[in-house]
Amino acid sequence: MIWLRHGALVVEWLMGVIFYVLTFWIPRRKAEPVANVFNAVHHPKGIYLFGRVMALRVMSAPKPEDGNWENFKRMASNWFTLDFPNARVEVKVGQRLITVRSNKEGYFELHDTMEADVDRIEVSLPQHGYSASVDLTDSRSAPHYVVICDVDDTVVETGSISMMKMLETTLFGNLHTREIVPAVPELVSELHRHLACPVFYVTSSPWNLARFLKQVFRRAQLPLGGLFMTNWGLTPEQWLTPSHDDHKRESINEVARWYDDTPFILIGDDSQRDPEIYSKALRDFGPDRVKAILIRNVAGTLRGMEVKQDFELLNESYGKRAVHVEDEELMRQFLCDIGVSLTD
Repeated sequence: MIWLRHGALVVEWLMGVIFYVLTFWIPRRKAEPVANVFNAVHHPKGIYLFGRVMALRVMSAPKPEDGNWENFKRMASNWFTLDFPNARVEVKVGQRLITVRSNKEGYFELHDTMEADVDRIEVSLPQHGYSASVDLTDSRSAPHYVVICDVDDTVVETGSISMMKMLETTLFGNLHTREIVPAVPELVSELHRHLACPVFYVTSSPWNLARFLKQVFRRAQLPLGGLFMTNWGLTPEQWLTPSHDDHKRESINEVARWYDDTPFILIGDDSQRDPEIYSKALRDFGPDRVKAILIRNVAGTLRGMEVKQDFELLNESYGKRAVHVEDEELMRQFLCDIGVSLTD
């Protein structure tokens, strides 16, 4: 299978060369590059910036009455992007100017570990005349807990337990038709508001949907926070999507490096492998760092029995840390039972 994947990579490279040649006839020079910033987080150890240099896209605003074809065209435009590799990106943090380069797919990343008392940074593309101010999400203070929250079927209904349902929801829906999970966003918001918890969202969805997902977050009135998504595509290590487990574990580990001793509250569902990933985090970091694991039951009885048994063993070993429930009120009751109060 490895030789087949490498052969596909060669085909993809040839198609890329053909497309690049065709762009001399296609009006690429009229494309207006912008630096789309997906993450601008000010955490205790510095600033984390992640984005993509790509052509400016102007899309019509979605309406609740839009049909499947309109929704599909709008969603497809998120995938067919014109990226700018090796673009020079300048980031002004206070009086300092930091330069990074976009990779072959247009992505750029910055980890600035110098202390900076700023609320906003400037991101520019000097070779293209683009410049924009970007507000930083202030996640420096974590007096109580850090919340790491799954997205699909935890705060946004995706139907990930059914491939056909997930495709229908993703391809033929829009901002207004995407269903929000009842009450869970309110729980996340209360943790952020009452306990000043920084919030980070982790999903295996691709970065192509970042803009759409942030619009859904605003509609759900979720607090601002760091976002960890995945880069879909053909590589020597993967056919299309990276490992779900590896992505979430790496994201949790990254956030853990930013907060030395602050305990985590991990929120997810059982449609994929959140229970196993979060359980491993508890074993790796210990009960002093993982205060609670809240798993929403969406996958049915058989999966529910499996998770319940695993959590019973986990709680016997580490104290009352994990719960597998069907609604937000039971999550709230569990938090109260372990001493996490959401009341003033």
